[in-house]
Amino acid sequence: SDQGDMTDSLRGIHIRDARFQDSFREYTRHTHNDRWPEDHPDEWARGRPKDGAFLLSTDGYRVKCSAKLLGLTAPVRWEGVGTKHEAALACAWAIPGASVFVKSDSGSLHFVQKRETTLHVYQVDGDGFT
Repeated sequence: SDQGDMTDSLRGIHIRDARFQDSFREYTRHTHNDRWPEDHPDEWARGRPKDGAFLLSTDGYRVKCSAKLLGLTAPVRWEGVGTKHEAALACAWAIPGASVFVKSDSGSLHFVQKRETTLHVYQVDGDGFT
């Protein structure tokens, strides 16, 4: 968590806005230490971890950014992945109507969604879902 600074910086900015897209792209860009650079233009970001979830409303605005999701569990395990992917499963399971994207450090992107009593995981590539 970044104490709400990322949430504040994206207040009122729609996900289709280039400012949101640029911030999100920079936030998810993998670095050697997964932290914002010390010379980042936004003083609040300097040296802080790039960690946590982005929670978005159905109308395309941020609810919370860089949020810690704690205490959620899913009824299944996602073998061969790390805690970020496990948290995505748990979030999709526990939050009604949630649609979750999770990106691994290797660059692969997955979409997770609960339909009725089943979790569905899809790999997303340049052409869409597979």
